[in-house]
Amino acid sequence: MNWKKATPVIISVLYFGLSAVYTPAQKQGWEKDLSAAIDARQRGEYTVAEMSYKRAIEGQEKALGQNSLDVAISLNNLAVLYQDEYMYAQAEPLYKRAIAIWEKHPGKETQIAFALNNLAALYQDEKMDASAEPLYTRALGIWKKLGKAETAEAAVTMSSLADIDHSQGKDADAEPLYKRALAVWEKNGKGESADAASALFNLGEIYHSQSKNAEAEPMYSGAIAIWENAGKTDSPEAMTAMDNLGEIYRAEGKYSQAEPMLTKVLDIRERELGPEHLEVAAGDSKLALVYYCEGNYQAAEPLYKRAIEIRKKNLGPKDPAVLQTMEFYAALLRQEGRQMEAQKIEAQLNGVAKN
Repeated sequence: MNWKKATPVIISVLYFGLSAVYTPAQKQGWEKDLSAAIDARQRGEYTVAEMSYKRAIEGQEKALGQNSLDVAISLNNLAVLYQDEYMYAQAEPLYKRAIAIWEKHPGKETQIAFALNNLAALYQDEKMDASAEPLYTRALGIWKKLGKAETAEAAVTMSSLADIDHSQGKDADAEPLYKRALAVWEKNGKGESADAASALFNLGEIYHSQSKNAEAEPMYSGAIAIWENAGKTDSPEAMTAMDNLGEIYRAEGKYSQAEPMLTKVLDIRERELGPEHLEVAAGDSKLALVYYCEGNYQAAEPLYKRAIEIRKKNLGPKDPAVLQTMEFYAALLRQEGRQMEAQKIEAQLNGVAKN
């Protein structure tokens, strides 16, 4: 699953060489409004930015005409503002109108590609992949036609298409797109970007689902390294990557690498979800198993005991997850030579099995 929210692109304001006739006073008015909109957006004053963009567009339309290139840019950028604020219904028609304007002006394929990407990202945010996919495909076609298939912008389009394929279970189609996007980002010095981290994570998910742990491991570790450098290891993607990588390390017998990874995940989940959450119980069990494999039974025991109590409280004493954790705990007790305690737990398990 991909938790990344796509980031729409603001298109730089283009002035001039325009055929429309307007007065310096008119030009000055909408330029001031555009500057005010940009400044307000940077300050996080989105209501002020919205009103300034609207005034600027109104001024541009009067001075330059409704189909001017500057109007298209302002429409796109107001749409970005709305999209950032999850106001998708307001953003969508602005993107469409901007694209329609650029399509009337030869040589504006780059702007069209950016706006197509923005609109596709909007649909993707709304879980409307069927609407997003053809827009990404068209944008990628434009990048290729312009000889820009090796740019970071084209890589975003590739990765976004891969996200859709991955979400639809078409991993055979998604994998080469992710790999190509990563190669392009690396070539353009963007190999440590948030987009690259997300692509690495999704590739890791694909390989992990196929039990290709040798391929998944470097993908997960690469993504985690980027998130650590950015101070974003608390995100859902990062948590899943650390959890899965810890499990891979355990399966490979790399216990010294698995332990800190799973400990960090458990600490974050306990802090964010509370000490009695089922995700905390899952983390307890996974870390306990690492300690068990290491022969560190003293460290594993309290984790198993807490996992059992959390699961009993949330799921009831007869739930399969509770019973399985009790089985592991009984096995641990036997390893420690505590046979009577183990037999007591096993008797409880047998009693549940009979009822």
